[in-house]
Amino acid sequence: MAQVLLNSIAALLVTAAFLGTVLAALRNETQAMQRVPVRIRQRRQGNR
Repeated sequence: MAQVLLNSIAALLVTAAFLGTVLAALRNETQAMQRVPVRIRQRRQGNR
């Protein structure tokens, strides 16, 4: 009986970790789509 209970708790913890990882990945994906202003350095023209 105790073994069944421990296996059930372990399965719940694994499921919770998996769902947490999926939700974190989805949250990061929406943040990555935001545009961020970027400064681009101008190249110096050398003596050609």
